[in-house]
Amino acid sequence: MTIRVYFSFLVFLFLISFDFISCTKSGGLTGSSGTSGAFATNVTGSVNGGLSPIVGASVSLFVSGNSTPLANAKTNSNGAFSMNFTDPGGNNLLYFIVSGGSASGGATNSNLQLSALLGLGSNTPTSIVINELTTAAFINTAFNYGGMQDVNGTVSFPALSSSGNANMIAQYNNLISSGAMNTTLSTTNQNILATNANAVAACIEVPANCSTLFNNALSISSSAAISIQDALYNVVNPADTMVNVTNLYTLANTVSGATGIAIAGSSQTTLNIQPVLTTNTFPVGSSPTGLAIDASGNVWVTNIGASTVTELSSTGALVGTFTVGTNPEAVAIDASGNLWVANNASHNVTELNSSGQTLGTFSIGSAIGDIAIDATGNVWVPVYGNGTLVVLNSSGTVVTNASLGGGQTFRLAIDASGNAWITNLTTNKITYVTSSGSQLASYSSGGSQPYGVALDASGNIWVVNQASNRVAKMTPAGVVLGTFTVGTNPVGIAFDANGNAFIANDGATTVMKLNASGTRVATLTAGTGPYGVAIDASGNVWNTNISSNNVTQFVGATLGPKFFPYSGPIFAYGF
Repeated sequence: MTIRVYFSFLVFLFLISFDFISCTKSGGLTGSSGTSGAFATNVTGSVNGGLSPIVGASVSLFVSGNSTPLANAKTNSNGAFSMNFTDPGGNNLLYFIVSGGSASGGATNSNLQLSALLGLGSNTPTSIVINELTTAAFINTAFNYGGMQDVNGTVSFPALSSSGNANMIAQYNNLISSGAMNTTLSTTNQNILATNANAVAACIEVPANCSTLFNNALSISSSAAISIQDALYNVVNPADTMVNVTNLYTLANTVSGATGIAIAGSSQTTLNIQPVLTTNTFPVGSSPTGLAIDASGNVWVTNIGASTVTELSSTGALVGTFTVGTNPEAVAIDASGNLWVANNASHNVTELNSSGQTLGTFSIGSAIGDIAIDATGNVWVPVYGNGTLVVLNSSGTVVTNASLGGGQTFRLAIDASGNAWITNLTTNKITYVTSSGSQLASYSSGGSQPYGVALDASGNIWVVNQASNRVAKMTPAGVVLGTFTVGTNPVGIAFDANGNAFIANDGATTVMKLNASGTRVATLTAGTGPYGVAIDASGNVWNTNISSNNVTQFVGATLGPKFFPYSGPIFAYGF
């Protein structure tokens, strides 16, 4: 059997201060960057299943990036434990995995598995209660903001994102709060959380119920779950149609009195709690068009009507406004964190450092509307004023100036091979080009006036055709896989880590979300004249609104099992 691994074990990287009592939690969570420096400390806690203490359970405390526990303990006859450990400090995630033991002094349950976050190193509480409610909330939030993924017995994480912490903290607080259930949740979501927690409690209190849980929490591929973590992953996945929700609801109701979490209503149709989409708006300069997000999560916006670039923090606070060339339309960020701005009317490119200081200005010779940087640091500029491609090296020296057959070469996307797909507004073509300007292929754009272009994780090309209000999806060989109707005057496009496309509709005040098959799954209300779109490392969607002089941030629009805002460790399943 292939060993299963999960992001659920390491999903929360944030500061938490809480005091669980049975199935309750008081207080809230707050994010923190923590401080560096290891130090000795102690933590005490208890492990419950329903209202029963878990006796003789193995409790292991882990730090992200290391599969060797910081400390181990066993629960006593009251389900309590205590452990000393060396806290690594900083932004290191500390979390518990509990396994084995028995509820109420019954038989040992080899399937027993609970989890909870202790917090960030140097900011951890000194006591904790671990139970089915912490586990259910842990997994639901884990799925929505990072999920879990089988990777042949190992798991890896991307880099820390502080705003990703804040997003997850908001949902976790909304799941567990004062009282046995958070009364701010809708009745449906209260039912969902209670059902998930009680289904876990049923398995913990009566080991024979575990097979019922596992056999009704099937994976998408129809495999029975092999652990409580596995079962909850399947249960909270809204795309998993193999889960028998009715049977799980019945199982959960067998222990609703024991856990103290009442389940309202008579049935459930889903067991996943989706976070509420939050929309924020931040003013920038006149007529914002392009935007790019740096490694720190700062958002850089070109203001075509003000000849400036605005920098916002990851939370939308104004950091600074910097003068560039005339009518800047697009911006790209290189590996050193320097910005390269395409100035449409002054026919040049401005390079800025991360503090907004001008490092250089480089002539292109005609009107430009886009810019991109490849893995070698070369700066690509399609010149729609004369239908050419100009490539600069990292010093700003022109290394390529090649004709692409006329027309208006407008937007581009660079693939994994270091070649680019470039749209042509007037010929309704998309051309595949090397950095030397050699044309490898040219295909119909699948519509009229191809504006934006982006590549998905499979290497397929998505072309936004502004005049025909459609997006075409095609293979690198030019085979059209589908064309999809979107809003009026679509312009920008970007992909999240789950393969969903977000399209800014300049004429419709909307950003539309399409799944990988081109089906519209959401329509997000933006400002006036949505133009550029980008997604930050926390999964927040940002778009510029050219007519309302602001940018919109959508929190909670990119969720699912492939997106994860952290990185680092390699862990085997099972402790």
